[in-house]
Amino acid sequence: MEQDKDETDEEFDEILDKEFNEILDKEFNNKFETNIDELQKRKIDNKRRKKIDQSKKRAVIESVFDERTIFQLNRILTHGPLERIEGIISAGKEANVYLAYDRSGEEVAVKIYKIDSNTSKWMRNYIIGDPRFKKIPSNISKTIFLWASKEFKNLKRAFKVGLSVPKPIYIKNNILIMEYIGFESIPAPILKDIKSPKNINDLLDELLDFIKTLFQKAKLVHGDLSEFNILYHNQKPVVIDISQAVSIQHPKAEAYLVRDIKNMLNYFKKLGVKTPDPKKFYYEVINLDN
Repeated sequence: MEQDKDETDEEFDEILDKEFNEILDKEFNNKFETNIDELQKRKIDNKRRKKIDQSKKRAVIESVFDERTIFQLNRILTHGPLERIEGIISAGKEANVYLAYDRSGEEVAVKIYKIDSNTSKWMRNYIIGDPRFKKIPSNISKTIFLWASKEFKNLKRAFKVGLSVPKPIYIKNNILIMEYIGFESIPAPILKDIKSPKNINDLLDELLDFIKTLFQKAKLVHGDLSEFNILYHNQKPVVIDISQAVSIQHPKAEAYLVRDIKNMLNYFKKLGVKTPDPKKFYYEVINLDN
Protein backbone atom coordinates (compact mmCIF):
# COMPACT_ATOMS: atom_id res chain seq x y z
CA MET A 1 0.00 0.00 0.00
CA GLU A 2 2.82 2.42 0.83
CA GLN A 3 4.39 1.82 -2.58
CA ASP A 4 1.04 2.48 -4.29
CA LYS A 5 0.71 5.75 -2.35
CA ASP A 6 4.20 6.87 -3.41
CA GLU A 7 3.43 6.05 -7.03
CA THR A 8 0.17 8.02 -6.83
CA ASP A 9 1.99 11.00 -5.35
CA GLU A 10 4.59 10.86 -8.10
CA GLU A 11 1.89 10.70 -10.76
CA PHE A 12 0.14 13.69 -9.18
CA ASP A 13 3.41 15.63 -9.16
CA GLU A 14 4.01 14.85 -12.81
CA ILE A 15 0.49 15.93 -13.79
CA LEU A 16 0.70 19.08 -11.69
CA ASP A 17 4.12 20.05 -13.04
CA LYS A 18 2.91 19.43 -16.60
CA GLU A 19 -0.21 21.55 -16.13
CA PHE A 20 1.77 24.33 -14.46
CA ASN A 21 4.36 24.45 -17.25
CA GLU A 22 1.60 24.47 -19.90
CA ILE A 23 -0.03 27.46 -18.21
CA LEU A 24 3.25 29.35 -18.06
CA ASP A 25 4.12 28.56 -21.69
CA LYS A 26 0.71 29.72 -22.86
CA GLU A 27 0.43 32.91 -20.82
CA PHE A 28 4.00 34.12 -20.98
CA ASN A 29 4.67 33.16 -24.60
CA ASN A 30 7.68 31.22 -23.40
CA LYS A 31 9.11 34.29 -21.63
CA PHE A 32 8.84 32.71 -18.20
CA GLU A 33 11.76 30.32 -18.37
CA THR A 34 11.36 26.94 -16.73
CA ASN A 35 15.03 26.05 -16.50
CA ILE A 36 15.30 27.22 -12.89
CA ASP A 37 17.97 26.33 -10.45
CA GLU A 38 17.10 22.67 -9.80
CA LEU A 39 19.05 22.48 -6.56
CA GLN A 40 17.19 25.42 -5.06
CA LYS A 41 13.88 24.10 -6.36
CA ARG A 42 14.40 20.68 -4.78
CA LYS A 43 15.41 22.27 -1.49
CA ILE A 44 12.23 24.34 -1.31
CA ASP A 45 10.00 21.53 -2.57
CA ASN A 46 11.36 19.12 0.05
CA LYS A 47 10.59 21.60 2.82
CA ARG A 48 7.11 22.20 1.49
CA ARG A 49 6.36 18.49 1.25
CA LYS A 50 7.05 18.12 4.93
CA LYS A 51 4.61 20.90 5.78
CA ILE A 52 1.74 20.40 3.34
CA ASP A 53 0.03 17.37 1.88
CA GLN A 54 -0.36 16.70 -1.82
CA SER A 55 -3.95 17.97 -1.91
CA LYS A 56 -2.77 21.45 -0.91
CA LYS A 57 0.06 21.70 -3.44
CA ARG A 58 -2.24 22.82 -6.26
CA ALA A 59 -3.75 25.51 -4.00
CA VAL A 60 -0.31 26.86 -3.12
CA ILE A 61 0.58 27.27 -6.79
CA GLU A 62 -2.79 28.72 -7.78
CA SER A 63 -2.71 31.18 -4.86
CA VAL A 64 0.33 32.82 -6.44
CA PHE A 65 -0.31 32.33 -10.14
CA ASP A 66 -4.00 33.12 -10.31
CA GLU A 67 -5.44 34.51 -13.54
CA ARG A 68 -4.92 38.17 -12.64
CA THR A 69 -1.34 37.62 -11.52
CA ILE A 70 -0.50 35.78 -14.73
CA PHE A 71 -2.08 38.60 -16.75
CA GLN A 72 -0.07 41.27 -14.90
CA LEU A 73 3.18 39.32 -15.20
CA ASN A 74 2.56 38.91 -18.90
CA ARG A 75 2.12 42.69 -19.26
CA ILE A 76 5.24 43.38 -17.20
CA LEU A 77 7.24 40.94 -19.31
CA THR A 78 5.88 42.43 -22.53
CA HIS A 79 5.78 46.14 -21.77
CA GLY A 80 7.35 46.59 -18.35
CA PRO A 81 10.80 46.47 -16.77
CA LEU A 82 11.27 42.68 -16.85
CA GLU A 83 12.96 40.69 -19.60
CA ARG A 84 12.44 37.26 -18.06
CA ILE A 85 11.82 35.41 -14.81
CA GLU A 86 14.42 32.74 -14.13
CA GLY A 87 13.35 30.78 -11.05
CA ILE A 88 12.29 30.68 -7.44
CA ILE A 89 14.47 32.04 -4.60
CA SER A 90 12.20 31.45 -1.62
CA ALA A 91 8.66 30.35 -0.82
CA GLY A 92 6.80 31.73 2.18
CA LYS A 93 3.32 31.88 3.70
CA GLU A 94 2.85 35.46 2.51
CA ALA A 95 4.67 35.50 -0.83
CA ASN A 96 7.15 33.80 -3.13
CA VAL A 97 10.30 35.52 -4.36
CA TYR A 98 11.77 34.89 -7.82
CA LEU A 99 15.03 35.70 -9.55
CA ALA A 100 14.43 37.75 -12.70
CA TYR A 101 16.31 39.93 -15.18
CA ASP A 102 15.44 43.46 -16.23
CA ARG A 103 15.76 44.96 -19.72
CA SER A 104 19.44 45.72 -19.06
CA GLY A 105 20.18 42.11 -18.15
CA GLU A 106 20.62 42.91 -14.44
CA GLU A 107 19.32 40.58 -11.74
CA VAL A 108 16.27 41.73 -9.82
CA ALA A 109 14.02 40.07 -7.25
CA VAL A 110 10.30 39.69 -7.94
CA LYS A 111 8.07 39.20 -4.92
CA ILE A 112 4.59 37.87 -5.67
CA TYR A 113 2.12 38.03 -2.80
CA LYS A 114 -0.42 35.23 -2.53
CA ILE A 115 -4.10 36.07 -2.91
CA ASP A 116 -5.22 34.25 0.20
CA SER A 117 -8.05 35.00 2.65
CA ASN A 118 -6.21 33.72 5.73
CA THR A 119 -3.14 35.78 4.89
CA SER A 120 -5.22 38.92 4.33
CA LYS A 121 -6.79 38.57 7.80
CA TRP A 122 -3.34 38.43 9.41
CA MET A 123 -2.21 41.46 7.40
CA ARG A 124 -5.02 43.64 8.72
CA ASN A 125 -3.45 43.63 12.20
CA TYR A 126 -0.53 45.63 10.82
CA ILE A 127 -2.65 47.95 8.64
CA ILE A 128 -5.46 48.95 11.00
CA GLY A 129 -4.19 51.80 13.16
CA ASP A 130 -1.47 52.90 10.76
CA PRO A 131 -2.25 56.58 10.01
CA ARG A 132 -0.91 56.20 6.46
CA PHE A 133 -3.89 54.03 5.53
CA LYS A 134 -7.23 55.71 6.11
CA LYS A 135 -9.44 53.17 4.36
CA ILE A 136 -8.97 49.43 4.80
CA PRO A 137 -10.52 47.41 1.95
CA SER A 138 -12.71 44.42 2.80
CA ASN A 139 -11.96 42.78 -0.54
CA ILE A 140 -9.24 40.10 -0.23
CA SER A 141 -7.41 41.01 -3.43
CA LYS A 142 -7.41 44.73 -2.63
CA THR A 143 -6.07 44.00 0.86
CA ILE A 144 -3.18 42.03 -0.67
CA PHE A 145 -2.53 44.83 -3.19
CA LEU A 146 -2.46 47.35 -0.32
CA TRP A 147 -0.04 45.10 1.57
CA ALA A 148 2.31 44.92 -1.41
CA SER A 149 2.13 48.69 -1.78
CA LYS A 150 2.85 48.99 1.94
CA GLU A 151 6.09 47.03 1.58
CA PHE A 152 7.09 49.16 -1.42
CA LYS A 153 6.52 52.37 0.59
CA ASN A 154 8.32 50.96 3.64
CA LEU A 155 11.33 50.02 1.51
CA LYS A 156 11.38 53.50 -0.01
CA ARG A 157 11.37 55.11 3.44
CA ALA A 158 14.13 52.85 4.75
CA PHE A 159 16.25 53.12 1.61
CA LYS A 160 15.89 56.92 1.55
CA VAL A 161 17.51 57.26 4.99
CA GLY A 162 20.41 55.02 3.96
CA LEU A 163 19.39 51.77 5.62
CA SER A 164 20.52 48.42 4.25
CA VAL A 165 17.38 47.12 2.54
CA PRO A 166 16.72 46.05 -1.06
CA LYS A 167 16.07 49.07 -3.27
CA PRO A 168 12.41 49.13 -4.38
CA ILE A 169 11.99 49.34 -8.16
CA TYR A 170 8.40 48.73 -9.23
CA ILE A 171 5.00 47.83 -7.80
CA LYS A 172 1.81 46.67 -9.52
CA ASN A 173 -1.04 44.99 -7.64
CA ASN A 174 0.53 42.00 -5.83
CA ILE A 175 3.83 42.10 -7.75
CA LEU A 176 6.83 43.92 -6.26
CA ILE A 177 10.16 44.25 -8.07
CA MET A 178 13.20 45.15 -6.00
CA GLU A 179 16.96 44.94 -5.88
CA TYR A 180 18.37 41.42 -5.96
CA ILE A 181 20.78 40.56 -3.14
CA GLY A 182 23.30 37.89 -4.10
CA PHE A 183 26.11 36.91 -6.42
CA GLU A 184 24.82 36.39 -9.97
CA SER A 185 22.26 33.55 -9.77
CA ILE A 186 23.18 32.61 -6.18
CA PRO A 187 20.99 34.48 -3.66
CA ALA A 188 22.43 35.70 -0.38
CA PRO A 189 21.69 33.33 2.54
CA ILE A 190 19.61 34.34 5.53
CA LEU A 191 21.49 35.10 8.73
CA LYS A 192 19.93 32.09 10.46
CA ASP A 193 21.84 29.75 8.14
CA ILE A 194 25.23 31.30 8.90
CA LYS A 195 26.81 29.31 11.72
CA SER A 196 29.69 31.68 12.48
CA PRO A 197 29.15 35.21 11.15
CA LYS A 198 32.36 37.23 10.90
CA ASN A 199 32.90 40.42 12.91
CA ILE A 200 29.99 39.42 15.11
CA ASN A 201 30.17 42.49 17.36
CA ASP A 202 30.10 44.82 14.36
CA LEU A 203 27.12 42.88 13.04
CA LEU A 204 25.26 43.42 16.32
CA ASP A 205 26.04 47.14 16.23
CA GLU A 206 24.82 47.44 12.64
CA LEU A 207 21.51 45.74 13.39
CA LEU A 208 20.88 47.77 16.53
CA ASP A 209 21.66 50.89 14.53
CA PHE A 210 19.17 49.68 11.93
CA ILE A 211 16.42 49.47 14.57
CA LYS A 212 17.29 52.91 15.89
CA THR A 213 17.57 54.64 12.51
CA LEU A 214 14.42 52.99 11.19
CA PHE A 215 12.50 54.38 14.17
CA GLN A 216 14.07 57.82 14.41
CA LYS A 217 14.57 58.72 10.73
CA ALA A 218 12.23 56.51 8.71
CA LYS A 219 9.59 56.69 11.48
CA LEU A 220 8.95 52.95 11.20
CA VAL A 221 9.14 49.81 13.33
CA HIS A 222 9.99 46.60 11.47
CA GLY A 223 7.67 44.46 13.57
CA ASP A 224 9.13 41.07 12.66
CA LEU A 225 12.89 41.52 12.84
CA SER A 226 14.84 38.32 13.40
CA GLU A 227 17.65 36.24 11.91
CA PHE A 228 15.02 34.83 9.51
CA ASN A 229 14.44 38.24 7.89
CA ILE A 230 18.05 39.32 7.46
CA LEU A 231 20.23 38.41 4.51
CA TYR A 232 23.98 37.99 5.04
CA HIS A 233 25.71 39.51 2.03
CA ASN A 234 29.40 40.46 1.82
CA GLN A 235 29.54 39.83 5.58
CA LYS A 236 26.95 42.59 6.05
CA PRO A 237 23.27 42.43 7.02
CA VAL A 238 20.51 43.35 4.57
CA VAL A 239 17.07 43.52 6.18
CA ILE A 240 14.15 42.12 4.17
CA ASP A 241 10.44 41.33 4.59
CA ILE A 242 9.54 44.81 5.71
CA SER A 243 5.91 44.62 4.58
CA GLN A 244 4.55 44.44 8.12
CA ALA A 245 6.56 47.49 9.29
CA VAL A 246 4.28 50.07 10.89
CA SER A 247 4.42 53.81 11.47
CA ILE A 248 5.75 54.79 14.89
CA GLN A 249 2.27 56.28 15.47
CA HIS A 250 0.66 52.84 15.17
CA PRO A 251 -0.96 51.85 18.52
CA LYS A 252 1.17 48.68 18.67
CA ALA A 253 4.40 50.25 17.42
CA GLU A 254 6.18 50.23 20.77
CA ALA A 255 5.14 46.63 21.47
CA TYR A 256 6.54 45.61 18.08
CA LEU A 257 9.71 47.58 18.80
CA VAL A 258 10.23 45.71 22.08
CA ARG A 259 9.78 42.42 20.23
CA ASP A 260 12.33 43.40 17.56
CA ILE A 261 14.89 44.35 20.19
CA LYS A 262 14.38 41.13 22.15
CA ASN A 263 14.64 39.01 19.00
CA MET A 264 17.94 40.58 18.01
CA LEU A 265 19.52 40.47 21.45
CA ASN A 266 18.42 36.87 22.03
CA TYR A 267 19.95 35.82 18.71
CA PHE A 268 23.33 37.33 19.57
CA LYS A 269 23.23 36.02 23.14
CA LYS A 270 22.97 32.50 21.75
CA LEU A 271 26.17 33.19 19.82
CA GLY A 272 27.92 34.18 23.04
CA VAL A 273 27.96 37.91 22.36
CA LYS A 274 27.68 40.40 25.19
CA THR A 275 24.58 42.48 24.49
CA PRO A 276 23.36 45.81 25.88
CA ASP A 277 20.55 46.14 28.38
CA PRO A 278 17.32 45.87 26.33
CA LYS A 279 15.42 48.40 28.42
CA LYS A 280 18.19 50.98 28.15
CA PHE A 281 18.45 50.48 24.40
CA TYR A 282 14.67 50.74 24.02
CA TYR A 283 14.64 54.20 25.62
CA GLU A 284 17.63 55.17 23.50
CA VAL A 285 15.62 54.29 20.39
CA ILE A 286 12.43 56.14 21.30
CA ASN A 287 14.30 59.26 22.43
CA LEU A 288 13.75 61.31 19.28
CA ASP A 289 15.74 64.24 20.71
CA ASN A 290 19.04 62.43 20.03
